[in-house]
Amino acid sequence: MRGLGAYFHPAWQAGVIALGLCVLGWGLRVRRARRLGTGPGQARLAATHMRLGRWFTALFSTGYLLGLLGMGLALEEPLYQTAHSYFATLALLLLWTAAYLGRRLRLRPGAEGLRQIHSYVAFLALFLSLGVAFLGMGLLP
Repeated sequence: MRGLGAYFHPAWQAGVIALGLCVLGWGLRVRRARRLGTGPGQARLAATHMRLGRWFTALFSTGYLLGLLGMGLALEEPLYQTAHSYFATLALLLLWTAAYLGRRLRLRPGAEGLRQIHSYVAFLALFLSLGVAFLGMGLLP
């Protein structure tokens, strides 16, 4: 299974990271709309951001598991022996933290401090994911 199986995880995660960049864009639109006070359009933007954010979190988590399977089965390498795996785990934990904070924001919409932490953690998770992608290129056969 060393052939194309080794490329499934990177292709999957590249698409998922592209979705993450879209989620980031929607989040920035929500922030801009909130600052301008645009009213009903803001709720639609927020709903789209939340829906895409849930998809991104689920697909990124699935891609992480695919990476573990690919490392063990396709590449026949030990798990957690590379910087790629350590930083990918950190990115996943940051993403789950951002998702948790986003969920809390939905329950308490006026918590501005929570909103700022959510945006910083989510950006850091996505930025780290891009770096992890470059680290992973060195692992490909």
